[in-house]
Amino acid sequence: MDEDKHEISQVEHHDVHNLQHSITALAEQEDEPQTPYQLGWKTILALLTLSMANVCAALSNTTNTTIKFQVASVARSQADAALASWIANGNFLLTLAMGPVFGSLSDRLGKKWFLVCGALIGVVGSCISGSADKITHIIAGNVLTGIANAGCIVSISCIQEIMPNKLRPWAMGVSQAMASSFVVLGTFLAAAFVRADTGGAGGWRWAYYFNGIIYGVTAVAIAVTYFPPRPLLGRHHVLKEIISGVDYIGILTLSGSFASLIVGLTWGGSTYAWDSPQVIATLTCGCVGLVLFGLYEAFVVKEGILDHRLFSTVNFPILLFVCTIDGMLLLGVNVLYAQEIFDLFSQNAVRIAVILSPYLITSTFGCIPAGWIMASTRSYRGLLVGALFWCSLFTGLMSLVTSDRLTWAYAFSTLFGIGTAVTTTIPIVALALSVPSFLIGTAATISVSCRALGGIIGITIFTAIYNNQYAAYVGPELAALTANNLAPVVVAESQRAWHYVWIAVACLVAVNGVAACFLKGVKPMMNEHVESALESGKVREAQLS
Repeated sequence: MDEDKHEISQVEHHDVHNLQHSITALAEQEDEPQTPYQLGWKTILALLTLSMANVCAALSNTTNTTIKFQVASVARSQADAALASWIANGNFLLTLAMGPVFGSLSDRLGKKWFLVCGALIGVVGSCISGSADKITHIIAGNVLTGIANAGCIVSISCIQEIMPNKLRPWAMGVSQAMASSFVVLGTFLAAAFVRADTGGAGGWRWAYYFNGIIYGVTAVAIAVTYFPPRPLLGRHHVLKEIISGVDYIGILTLSGSFASLIVGLTWGGSTYAWDSPQVIATLTCGCVGLVLFGLYEAFVVKEGILDHRLFSTVNFPILLFVCTIDGMLLLGVNVLYAQEIFDLFSQNAVRIAVILSPYLITSTFGCIPAGWIMASTRSYRGLLVGALFWCSLFTGLMSLVTSDRLTWAYAFSTLFGIGTAVTTTIPIVALALSVPSFLIGTAATISVSCRALGGIIGITIFTAIYNNQYAAYVGPELAALTANNLAPVVVAESQRAWHYVWIAVACLVAVNGVAACFLKGVKPMMNEHVESALESGKVREAQLS
């Protein structure tokens, strides 16, 4: 036992230099060819239930497709309507801020109860939003849902931990396909609930209630099917030692900086002017806080939120950038494309969902082939770079869509949906294979937080581009009335404004493709190592001892 403790201590405190900044060095530490591991029903069942937590985090965004209906139902004034952006951003903000915190703690304390408790909080948040009679109540429920999703996204690391490294792409493909399938279902259900509303109570409420049911089922399912060994970083430490080693300063600095930054981005151009003291102060505090956080993590602590061992290869920082820009594409487009459809084609909730469906369906069914290709070839860079430039091409072509070119919208959204299936699945797996496996929870949740940050920044930037262009065409007074649902959209001018939004999306995704060219391969890490064995046998016995 003393020898085991000594070995694990060496792994825990291994200096970044000793990792030699290479994937090969990581593979040499983690490969276990002498203890073959056989997958069984426990792992497959856990994969499905853990994927439901991933479903919860994705499904919560489907209610954003009905934001216009939510505002129309409960807004009492222009001031209420001006808070509409917080319906989506309240969720994103908490997921972004709390995700790395939960990830870091789960690598030390274990992941199961972060998932279960997160899903239970999701039940409460969904019920609050669904029963709300004020915009602020909907936002409050979504804030709780954001905390819930910060716990649920820990499942991304759990799914990869229970599988041999070489099968991680396949497992994540299955998980992401499940999540995307529920997004399609949730989008159509939300639309159907809105359309079925004849009493004026707000059919959108049932979209929240449906999400609450899924959160509840997920909490129970994980509680009874997922029994992992204690994580390596906490295996030979008592709770007091683990808690005393938590990077509290880093947690507070990061969370506060993100909160300040996102508040400023959300206020800018809507609640306050971009040059107002409130916006300038919050944005400045957020940026300064992030700089201080980076300096603190780089020079004061080695095993903080940004554990130095995460930077054992150049892949980690590059993939964080890739995930951030990809969040602008995935989350930004999910929210804004539904609004463009509302402006140009139809205000019927079901028809909006139908027009969205080609993009949603191709991005769903492309996840499993993307994972299969990476697992089979043990290569990912070419696939990822190609997918990003593919997305750049067809999001750029979306700028040609007008109100009488619906078939173009179907075609182009279908094609860039294929690309997003790759960008949804591959970066997460590549990131996990580029860091020590005992830090996968921290790495995965940081990457998801970067996606959320990208989504918030993307929504803010793209909305600002649209609003500025639309106001330039129709005048600021009519634009303000339109934004507050007090005047109809001028279709011809709206489609001209959306043109600039899609050009901005295409340029950002192209930059992402260039950044992905500098990634390194992870083939040596795609081995037999299993970080968290669920099946009975020598591997699990060793991890339990």
